[in-house]
Amino acid sequence: MLKNLGSKAGVAAAAAVMAVMGLAGTANAQPGVGYIGYHQANNPHAVWCVQHMYNYFVTVNDPGAHPTIAEDGVFGPATDDAIRFVQKQWYPSEVDGIVGPATGDMLLVEGDPYYGTFAGGKGYCYSYIPSFN
Repeated sequence: MLKNLGSKAGVAAAAAVMAVMGLAGTANAQPGVGYIGYHQANNPHAVWCVQHMYNYFVTVNDPGAHPTIAEDGVFGPATDDAIRFVQKQWYPSEVDGIVGPATGDMLLVEGDPYYGTFAGGKGYCYSYIPSFN
């Protein structure tokens, strides 16, 4: 009887661990990822993603309209200016230099599809840039 009880406890513990692991899943940005900009807790991966997606956007969609920036993962004046440029193009009344869900969605869709969103898929940067989806 004691052996049977121990075996049931082991099965219950294993089931609990599997349930927790299943809920943990992979880290995705979706809603709730931290904003990116001055006075934000900027993750270098997130800043790199913004820089990369911006560079792709201006190179492919609007060459010469605005300069590309260094993809160094450091948020500084050039990255702030790039974000404000993107916001002026898409949301002229909401230019604040901060990547929130609206600006994030634009970058994920209009930037490099390999790193952003593509045909229902989600690339590397989706895990770092805030978005509504």
